[in-house]
Amino acid sequence: MSDRFTDIDSLAARIPDGAKVALPPDYSGCAMSAVRALINRGARGLHLVGVPSVGLQGDLLIGAGCVSVLETAAVTMDEFGPAPRFTAAVRAGTLKVIDGTCPAIHAGLQAAEKGIPFMPVRGIVGSDLLKHRDDWTTGTDPFGEQDGPLVLVKAIRPDVSLIHAPLA
Repeated sequence: MSDRFTDIDSLAARIPDGAKVALPPDYSGCAMSAVRALINRGARGLHLVGVPSVGLQGDLLIGAGCVSVLETAAVTMDEFGPAPRFTAAVRAGTLKVIDGTCPAIHAGLQAAEKGIPFMPVRGIVGSDLLKHRDDWTTGTDPFGEQDGPLVLVKAIRPDVSLIHAPLA
């Protein structure tokens, strides 16, 4: 197979069912043509990662039945209100939601970028997120320069990231 694609449908065809797909928030370059192509090809079982949140593009993919897991800090349609397909999927129990925070998701992505297994984050200790995240753990500063525990966020390694670039 060629490393190039000539149209958006051939790009969407290269994203396999079950892929971990990173999506930016609505204000940051949504790849709506790619989302439409994934919906049209009938993608299934996608694991979306909000970087750090998702909006319209995530809601459309969820509503079309393309998503089985959503890992995000928030789902927002901003001034348009709650994301209707996300809300319906959560109520129906058809979507696994992995709750995170903006700093934790960014840290997990940065860990993967740096080729390390985790990234420490301060500020989550004491929240109930640690009860629901078996992929996070706590540790201490090995240099002894910080008091108190740190949360060690596992690297997040998407298979593909979809962003819209108006110019290249």
